[in-house]
Amino acid sequence: MLEVNALSAGYYHELVLEDISLQLPQGSVLALIGPNGSGKTTLIRAISGVLPLRAGSVKVAGQDIYSLSPQQRARIIAVVPQARSIPPAFSAEEVVALGRTPHLNWLGKVNGKDMQIIEEALEKMDLLALRSRAVSELSGGEQQRLFLARALAQESPLLLLDEPTTHLDLQYQVSLMQRIHQLAHPAKEELAKGMQPKTVVVAIHDLNLVSRFADQVGLLVGGKLAALGKPEEVLNAGLLSGAYNLPLEVLKEHGYTLVIPAHTPAQNNS
Repeated sequence: MLEVNALSAGYYHELVLEDISLQLPQGSVLALIGPNGSGKTTLIRAISGVLPLRAGSVKVAGQDIYSLSPQQRARIIAVVPQARSIPPAFSAEEVVALGRTPHLNWLGKVNGKDMQIIEEALEKMDLLALRSRAVSELSGGEQQRLFLARALAQESPLLLLDEPTTHLDLQYQVSLMQRIHQLAHPAKEELAKGMQPKTVVVAIHDLNLVSRFADQVGLLVGGKLAALGKPEEVLNAGLLSGAYNLPLEVLKEHGYTLVIPAHTPAQNNS
């Protein structure tokens, strides 16, 4: 589904990513982890097609995304970035309707099918009761669900999210990641209704959320892909301690991997 081959990218004269290669099948979640400045956001931008590549290629369903127009790319890739500029007076429904933009004709008017898709996206994110509420009146968790609903309305097979759980309370972090996981792994009833599993790439800081909701983990260090594999393969103490420059321990609890700072004796500075 997603193929990244020997990708290098950066800004101006600075090379941020070097020789990144990965493959991700349909119906799976790839979590990008790594310390600040490791290149997670840059990789999201490069995969989305908005950051010119220095080398390599990005293909989605066999299509080279850099050969497509912005409208064509938006039909196969939906992005939920960190920074979002939406007029605060927009209603929740109006925000979700923006997701239909790549599919509209030159008049830019939504039709009955578009409205049905918008309705389904609001329902999927439990936002029907808030559809008329202004964005400024929504909580942080509600806003994150709203932008995810907008991405759903886009009907793109590939979904990219840049640190969607930042600034959310723990309960909303877990709830949002559950919803993201379900988009890649729909229930049987949803599959029977025609829902297609999405391919998801999410940049995230919380390693313990990664172990619960990701199918694959990519560890970025200094702009290079230091490790790529299943959570239990990448989330190991030696690898993570070196990447984060901090002694870490990895524990198994109820079938999940937990990453915590290693206990170190208190220093006596006297």
